[in-house]
Amino acid sequence: MTKQELLNFVEAHYAEIGAFNIMPGRKFGGQFTLGYYFDEESHIYKVYEISERQVMSIREECPDEAEAIEKLYEWIVFKFHIKNDIFFNSNSLDSIGIVDGHLELLLVDGNAWLPDTEQDHLFKLQEKLNNYIHFIESKQYVDSYGDDFTEKVINLTFQYAPSDNGLAFLVQVQKVLQPTDIRLKVVVPE
Repeated sequence: MTKQELLNFVEAHYAEIGAFNIMPGRKFGGQFTLGYYFDEESHIYKVYEISERQVMSIREECPDEAEAIEKLYEWIVFKFHIKNDIFFNSNSLDSIGIVDGHLELLLVDGNAWLPDTEQDHLFKLQEKLNNYIHFIESKQYVDSYGDDFTEKVINLTFQYAPSDNGLAFLVQVQKVLQPTDIRLKVVVPE
């Protein structure tokens, strides 16, 4: 897990975390804080918690930042009882319409890309994409939109940047769709 993936996870679970400050890579003295920092004196990363009485407790000591990120992530999941379910409603289209003369179907992925849910995320995304492709190939749109389109576009918009495996999956999907009149348009956050 990278620091950015950790921040994405925290953002996705803001409701569960509530008033706690999450400080990856920084030592922060405010109450209700979880974080990690690099201790210059001992040359190790320390994962810490600061209580409501502003008492700092070191939870883990790690030799590198990657391990500190993992330990902080595990501590957040444990402390706030966070369950990481990947959710897609596979039975419906998120949106459909005509854009610039093309039939465009919007598929929104609001799930964070995390190591412990990545396989489930890829499986459910593939299932949803397969349903979109079936919808187009079986021409279920014809009664409402006609069939005068040179191109059908699946606009896959991500709230969180996909993992490396997620990007590799999208490349494979684009290869499969290349000989068809279906184009996959991928939108990722900046």
